[in-house]
Amino acid sequence: MEGNAQNVIKKKDRGLDSFRRSMCRSMRRGKGKSALAAVLRGVLIAACMTVVAIAVFALLLNWWDAGDRTITAINQVVKFASILAGVASALGPGGEGGTLRGCCVGFLYMAAGIVCYSMLMGHGPQMTGYMADLGMGIAAGGLFGMIMTGREKS
Repeated sequence: MEGNAQNVIKKKDRGLDSFRRSMCRSMRRGKGKSALAAVLRGVLIAACMTVVAIAVFALLLNWWDAGDRTITAINQVVKFASILAGVASALGPGGEGGTLRGCCVGFLYMAAGIVCYSMLMGHGPQMTGYMADLGMGIAAGGLFGMIMTGREKS
């Protein structure tokens, strides 16, 4: 009976020791970065990319007479490219949890854009259009996150 109890204790200790080793190994691999910090970094990179792209686009509009449909299409492309850049920075190649991180980056990026747009225009959010933007951000971020998770480490 005593030998059986000692085996149980040894297995339990071995499990805790294995858990500690795996936690230390994952901290070394991730260099101590949390998922929240990675998502916030992704949102900031996406926002910065949007600001730069919109500024360049505004300069181009001085020489180019674009219609409303063209401006809307280019704004959508800028949003998608910004979400892609944000998800890529929030999730390294072959990382885990890409879909969730991508959805979070897309949602927070679009929510921040909606808040900024509402403040600049001086009116409250219009729910129907903004809910579609939030849905697009979540879907695009999740899709890009799945793609980033699926690619091999370089």
